[in-house]
Amino acid sequence: MSFVQIESLTKKFGDLTAVNDVSFEIEKGETVGLLGPNGAGKSTTIDIIVGLRKPTSGRVLVDGFEPSKNGLEVRRAIGYVPQRAAIFEDLSVRENLSLAAEMYGIPRFKHRVAEIIKEFELEEKADKLAGTLSGGQKSRLNFALGCIIADSQLIILDEPTVGLDHRRRMEAWGFVRRLHGSGKAVLLTTHYMEEADALCSRILLMDRGKIVAQGSPQQLKSTLSDELVVEYTFAEMPSEELVQKLTALPDVVGVNRDDLSLKVTLKSGALPQVRQLVHESKLLIRSSSEKRVTLDDVFRHYTGSELREKGE
Repeated sequence: MSFVQIESLTKKFGDLTAVNDVSFEIEKGETVGLLGPNGAGKSTTIDIIVGLRKPTSGRVLVDGFEPSKNGLEVRRAIGYVPQRAAIFEDLSVRENLSLAAEMYGIPRFKHRVAEIIKEFELEEKADKLAGTLSGGQKSRLNFALGCIIADSQLIILDEPTVGLDHRRRMEAWGFVRRLHGSGKAVLLTTHYMEEADALCSRILLMDRGKIVAQGSPQQLKSTLSDELVVEYTFAEMPSEELVQKLTALPDVVGVNRDDLSLKVTLKSGALPQVRQLVHESKLLIRSSSEKRVTLDDVFRHYTGSELREKGE
């Protein structure tokens, strides 16, 4: 049996259906990315998994327990790393971890706190106030708090790298890979598609409360495998007429205009026609590029939008 089972999950707020008949499973030892534009229903789904909200209908099981009925058992099975560090800055690192361990009722928690301090390389800062830590050290402490329960088998990472510089982000990626390698189930939300591509064994694309596509990063990209993305930058804004002509081509999948840039997603056979229309527009081309499909392109294909670096 899968560690997390979600069947026909629906959540309504009055006339608004935030989550609409969603079903998926998460196995131990896999990292699943839950991606979607703002308002897609990701946060509501996670709230239901951790027991903060009750579903309108459907079934959710975490390690065989229903979050709405077995809250304590579910909380003990889950480690949660929020987007914004849930740290008491006027307590030391050790005190932050000890407080979390006591709240979860962890027996002999002093031993577990010592273990987690060593695991996340915080020994030198263990008795320093959390408010004096660097950004990278606070990120480590945030991960440590989410992993304080030694036997938690589901770790939920809610945009854990937002606001981190490249070095700290790579360090956070290392923590995620370590969790994956330990055999835990990991549920990751992120607004960075390259992050999802690098870390996730499977991705769920969510839009308007529904799962619109799912599969490994490679499987999702292969759904558009015969497509190219051509991007032009012009000296002036391309006209609406050009956009309409490109959109009307049979093998053009999508056209996105952004100020002086034009991005055309097309089946490779349409490339000569696209080039001809751009040439006939008489626009001065500053630059042009062609590339194969990325997860960003898959996301736009299924949702009609782009990920933004902000919460739902």
